[in-house]
Amino acid sequence: MPESRKRTKKPQEVKAPIYKNPLKKKWGKVVVLILAIAFVLGLVATTVFIMWQVVFGS
Repeated sequence: MPESRKRTKKPQEVKAPIYKNPLKKKWGKVVVLILAIAFVLGLVATTVFIMWQVVFGS
């Protein structure tokens, strides 16, 4: 086997993960809007509930 050559490994390219901004797409904006509205409504509901307990609680 004098004609055979030893195989060498090719250097592997390291690929960095690609991060995309979700706010650039329509569905990303919709999801963020839904989360923001839910957060604000949750704060308002909690505030109303606590005030109800303070005013009418025992």
